[in-house]
Amino acid sequence: MTSSRDEVLLEAEFDRGVMSYGRLAVSLLLLITLVGIPLIPFWLIWSVSYLPRAYDRFSARLTLSSLELTRGVYFRSDSTIPLDRITDVRLHDDPLMRISGIQGLKVETAGQSGTAGAEGNLIGVVDAPAFRDAVLRQREVLQEGGAQSAMVQAASSDNELLVEIRDLLRSIDSKT
Repeated sequence: MTSSRDEVLLEAEFDRGVMSYGRLAVSLLLLITLVGIPLIPFWLIWSVSYLPRAYDRFSARLTLSSLELTRGVYFRSDSTIPLDRITDVRLHDDPLMRISGIQGLKVETAGQSGTAGAEGNLIGVVDAPAFRDAVLRQREVLQEGGAQSAMVQAASSDNELLVEIRDLLRSIDSKT
């Protein structure tokens, strides 16, 4: 998934507490629905094999120009979010996440469709604030590089215009 020109600057590490969070969240959801109460034992047994595979599949890599996310066991998702499209990276948690001792990151992008949620949602990143800061810092570096490139192009264009004006003035001066 990483392109040959993009080196990995930082790889996120995920807290194993994300498994207990998933087990607790789904169990509470089944409990609240009342109809799901008989399914709780089956979920708890099945989660013993499913959640470790899901945990092993979590990955988030920060490259020079993008954020690469991988997740999912049955429904896999590999996405690459260009840093220049990222508008915000928010930290979040809920009561269950606090009980499990984990935090989440939501990556919001320009062109994101409506209120369907963040384009990237990472739950259980170890030292989430540091990973967020690294993503935002690399985004700024990328934007500053683009701004400098635009300034160099504008300066080059200005120089070409000045040379053309000088040549025209010389031409006019030589004819008079």
